[in-house]
Amino acid sequence: MAGGRLNDRITVQRKVPGNTPGGNTVVGWADLELTAGTPLTLWADMNEDPGTEALVAGRNEATRRATVRLRASPAAREITAADRIVARGAVWKIRSAPAQAPERADLLVLLCEEWVRPPN
Repeated sequence: MAGGRLNDRITVQRKVPGNTPGGNTVVGWADLELTAGTPLTLWADMNEDPGTEALVAGRNEATRRATVRLRASPAAREITAADRIVARGAVWKIRSAPAQAPERADLLVLLCEEWVRPPN
């Protein structure tokens, strides 16, 4: 995959912190907005792996992983590993912060895993 076709639309979401002292609680997720009222939605190239199995709460669950490539831009550089993306009708955990693609300087790469039961 050379990352030439950016034909998947992704939306980036960020945790909404609670109002407790220390701010460690999360009350939900909201679309990341760099400009007020405009959610951060980017074109990307998603390459899904067939999947693996993981032990979750004492039982096996299938997980899907994806490599997401997107055009390097100031907006894309705002994405962190604590965020998540919504794409292809699923919620994806970001497993690594955006890194420059080894084959092209104008692309960033994220490693993601599908969130089977995402929290609110």
